[in-house]
Amino acid sequence: MAQQSTSSSPPTGDKLFSAPHFRQPDRAQALQWLRLYPFATLITTATSGLRATSLPFVVEKDDPDDIQLLGHIAARNAHAAELSSATKALIVGNSPSAYISPRWYAQSANVPTWNYVGLQLRGPITVLPTEVDRRTVLERTINEFERSAAAPWRLSDAPQDLVARLLGGIVAFRIGPCRLECVEKLGQNKPGADADGTMAGLRAEGDEMGHAIARLMQQMFMPAN
Repeated sequence: MAQQSTSSSPPTGDKLFSAPHFRQPDRAQALQWLRLYPFATLITTATSGLRATSLPFVVEKDDPDDIQLLGHIAARNAHAAELSSATKALIVGNSPSAYISPRWYAQSANVPTWNYVGLQLRGPITVLPTEVDRRTVLERTINEFERSAAAPWRLSDAPQDLVARLLGGIVAFRIGPCRLECVEKLGQNKPGADADGTMAGLRAEGDEMGHAIARLMQQMFMPAN
């Protein structure tokens, strides 16, 4: 998924800070990060101030020009009561990141940094008011995360009285069309021996996230033919 951007400057109006050479300009590619790491943070503002809740998102439409997301939140969460008055939402994705030690560089005149993937989506949020809506969102969510199973579990497998109670205890919503911005800071400015040393250091000393960053760097610097 990682690739070196050829963009000379960020598009007008970008909200997510990054140097141009770290930006992922392909929105379809960037959206794959939400599919890989669908548990993200929903942030909205209301009269009480900022609200933030971590929850899973499902991509309803993946048209780069009309990205639509679905989600649901527990009705007992105070955030849920404020969604109807929110006009816009920010979704902050959770993606790989890793500390980069200057010990790993071939050049000694360096300082520590952090390599990471950052994903943000912004768009209008709409509460889906009916029980049919809530059931549809639950079914879409379950089907998305059960899709790799040999015998997927379905909402219809649950006792219907339990489903009815569940539907009464959630608030479903749609966000979109979304503006998507993605940063893939993977040492594009440190090629050659510095990149080789960084990948070796991450493999030797890094945790699971560090190993993921090393794999992304390898895909970028040494793509398979």
